[in-house]
Amino acid sequence: MERHELKPIVENLLLASDRPVTPEHLAQTFLDGTDKATLRAVLEELQEDYAGRALQIVEVADGFQLCTRPEYAEWVRKFLKLDKTFRLSQPALDTLSIIAYKQPITRVEVDEIRGVDSSGVFRTLLEKKIVAAAGRKDVPGRPMLYRTTRKFLEYFGLRDLSELPTLEDFGEGELEGDAGPEQTELEFPLASGAASAPEGGSESST
Repeated sequence: MERHELKPIVENLLLASDRPVTPEHLAQTFLDGTDKATLRAVLEELQEDYAGRALQIVEVADGFQLCTRPEYAEWVRKFLKLDKTFRLSQPALDTLSIIAYKQPITRVEVDEIRGVDSSGVFRTLLEKKIVAAAGRKDVPGRPMLYRTTRKFLEYFGLRDLSELPTLEDFGEGELEGDAGPEQTELEFPLASGAASAPEGGSESST
């Protein structure tokens, strides 16, 4: 397929997709032998095309996604009635940080680092699909291992885990349950009319 034919098709697929589109995924759609390198080049070209538009194409979670710009977030929220959000509590963010940097890791290992039981927090992270099981550790009892998911990358706008800040960027103890108060909270949209969960909360709920 010619490049000028390929580009508008990929653009429409970006619009139709509700998740980041990867060159590998596109290659499974184009069965005419179009290679992944060409598809990536088309995605990057479209990304440049959108640089001056009201929408943007961002590279996130190993793929590309057509999305709105931050400066229009307030209007999008109003239109979609996403004015109420569920926010992960500080304990949940602390736990998520530990998993992100030490994955795969067991819940007991997370508990040892934080010094408290994290079962309720793990339940929330699993429900939000930003953490998932990653097999079992080869030790007596074979405890379950956990890792972050593609949803984690999408929520934080990361292409892959290599874009996480290095440990040297954090003060000592920040991955041990002592993250500072300025840490950004992670918000999840709720349907209109749903009750907003408290920002704090106990260890057993968020």
